[in-house]
Amino acid sequence: MSSKKRMSTRKLTVTGMMIAITMILSYTPLGIIPLQPVSATIVHIPTIIIALLEGPLVGGIVGAAFGISSMIKAITQPSGILDPCFMNPIVSVLPRICIGIVAGYSYKGLMCVVKNNTISSVIASALGSLTNTLGAMGLIYFIYVEDMTERLGTAAGPVIWGIITTYGVVEMLAAVVICTSVVLALQKAVYRSKIA
Repeated sequence: MSSKKRMSTRKLTVTGMMIAITMILSYTPLGIIPLQPVSATIVHIPTIIIALLEGPLVGGIVGAAFGISSMIKAITQPSGILDPCFMNPIVSVLPRICIGIVAGYSYKGLMCVVKNNTISSVIASALGSLTNTLGAMGLIYFIYVEDMTERLGTAAGPVIWGIITTYGVVEMLAAVVICTSVVLALQKAVYRSKIA
């Protein structure tokens, strides 16, 4: 009973910490990789980390916090060409919930198949990051491509797919390096998992 309580307390504590880190990254320059004409982000990284450590449900909760914060920021502090799109919760919140679900289930599945923590963490981190990019930008493409074309005065489709193939790759590489390093370190120090 006390073991279950300890697990619950740890899960709540780590989840709260990851939500707090997500908020800090969302509202400070720490969560931004400055590139032009838009910036890449690392705000999805806490969602991936918690999904790998605590599973897809908790990952989905932290992802929801990320999505809600990005929607609020788009409404209250718009600063880029994509902000009007992120005011829609289907674009800002739904893909971010999916980050935790995809990363968490990918990691669990890979651990059953390859049985190697490092490889599983690398692939699950990459898939979580791709879910963020393809989910958000894909929805922007399908919902807002015509509206963006009017606002930009040029075809928005190539712009959106250009963001996916450039910024998405940068975000994925950052996620793989940071998430894998943090997850392996935390598993060794806190979770006492056997690292392969």
